[in-house]
Amino acid sequence: MAEERVKRRLAAILAADVVGYSRLMGEDEAGTLTAMKAHHSELIEPAIAEHDGRVVKLMGDGTLAEFASVFDAVQCAQEIQQGMAERNAEVPEDRRIEFRIGINLGDVIVEGDDIYGDGVNVAARLEGLAEPRGICISGTVHDAIGKKLAVRFESMGEQRVKNIEQPVRVYRLLGPRPLPEALPREAGRGEPSVPSQRGNPSLAIKPFDNVSGDPDQDHFAEGLTTGIVVALTKMPRLTLVGDESPAMSKSKQMTVQELGGRFDVTFVLKGGVRQMGGRIRVTAELIEVSTGRYLWAERFDREFRGLGDLFDIQDQITEEIVTALDVKLLSGEAARIVRKTFSNPEALECYYHGEQLLWRATTKLELQDAQRQFEETIRLEPTCSVGYAIAAVAYWMEAFSGLSEKPSRILDRAVELARQALRLEDVMGYSHLVLAHVSLSRRQYDEAAAEADRAVSARPSCPASFSLKASVLNYLGRPAEAIEYAQYAVRLTPVHPPMYPAILATVYHGAERHEEAIAAAKAAIQIDERNLDPYLVLAASSVALEHSDEARWAAQRVLSLQSDFSLEDFARSQPYKEQKHLDGFIAQLKDAGLG
Repeated sequence: MAEERVKRRLAAILAADVVGYSRLMGEDEAGTLTAMKAHHSELIEPAIAEHDGRVVKLMGDGTLAEFASVFDAVQCAQEIQQGMAERNAEVPEDRRIEFRIGINLGDVIVEGDDIYGDGVNVAARLEGLAEPRGICISGTVHDAIGKKLAVRFESMGEQRVKNIEQPVRVYRLLGPRPLPEALPREAGRGEPSVPSQRGNPSLAIKPFDNVSGDPDQDHFAEGLTTGIVVALTKMPRLTLVGDESPAMSKSKQMTVQELGGRFDVTFVLKGGVRQMGGRIRVTAELIEVSTGRYLWAERFDREFRGLGDLFDIQDQITEEIVTALDVKLLSGEAARIVRKTFSNPEALECYYHGEQLLWRATTKLELQDAQRQFEETIRLEPTCSVGYAIAAVAYWMEAFSGLSEKPSRILDRAVELARQALRLEDVMGYSHLVLAHVSLSRRQYDEAAAEADRAVSARPSCPASFSLKASVLNYLGRPAEAIEYAQYAVRLTPVHPPMYPAILATVYHGAERHEEAIAAAKAAIQIDERNLDPYLVLAASSVALEHSDEARWAAQRVLSLQSDFSLEDFARSQPYKEQKHLDGFIAQLKDAGLG
């Protein structure tokens, strides 16, 4: 008898899974099952049918569906996630049922009503890579869609996934995400809250181009961009969404539409700088992303006698932007932030050179070069707060980078400079960041909390201030409150260093939201595989979820990155206010194999 021929077909496969299903069932089995049945019958199954799909199977917390079209599969996934967001709006956060979805286009083996094979397996692995409420697609889906759907994707590179021989190209779907609501102030505390972005204009800045053709003039364009960023970071009721790659290199390569889409902003500012002998020309354009309409454009032609003239132009551009966006400023004053406190052009020159060195520094020598520039700024302009504030940051970065042989002495200098900047009415807000972090490391909890609040108030579009506030709250034993601050920091930096998702992972872990902690830790690792902190969170949260293989793998990565890693030394470095929070973390790390 001839062997029966295996039936195959090409299909778009959607795999969905509930985040934290075991926890939800453990806390309220009957309520979870009732809610799941309602979500399936009222949302998921109708959405699949509406998009000409077929439910292949339901597996407790999972759903597998197939579609003839990738377009239908992606649109169905979006509809499900949007519908779940609406259904969860009135549900307490710890009782919300949230899905992760993976979509693949591939060959499947058909057996009756069931399908299986690598095409299905890849979809399941993609679902595991997605963030809670997120959607991940394979490269084959991305290629098939092209630009035919009004959706945006971000590449996650090639990923190696379990039981699949070849790496899989992965993209995550970007789109409007729920914006953080303002946190209520606690009675009597007067704490600043996470800003609500609803109704606020949001802006991204494309770094100003050097259009002179002379690479030596790059620092003029970079200085102008940095100055405007510093000014607008402090503006209330304006959400400045930024790029923290070195010299903003990522956003330099993007078009206005790409910036608007990737950063999810309403407006983009771009421009160019040209120096011609003794004159300088700056052009600036403020563009509404959705329409491509120029909201405001201006050209500034000036005699150029030094950096003071560049600062004057920077002031005018900042004020024009604020006026064009109709943003009400603090005390109704114009946005004069850094510049007018300087009167010595040489001090300005040192400040600019120091900033360029600081934000690109990767070694102790580079940090010390920046420190010398700022110390010279202070010497030339001793009554200007800016030199002290930025110098405090430079010393603080050296102490906490692990590059300093005498971190305590370096931190003392950072604190001294920060306090002097405040005495001179620090216009940058950096001093509060430095003092909050140093106070936390020294277990001065009340001072750390107060300075973190001041940092958020002084720099309302600064991701570092919100991330630091999240860390302080977590160490004070208030991780649930910390989450929205950490989420907001990530929101403000679509191109971000690993620090922000790593801190988000830490606060998720502190709040015992381990699925989300693992997702955030993996996001940080993807940015920088050498960063130790997210591996520690990954190990601890994997232990909490009884994912022993992943816990051991994360622990081995810690030891491969730092062969002399000591759990005792790590415990001493963690400034938790209550010992019980530290003890739980350390116990999980021991169980992962780090004890």
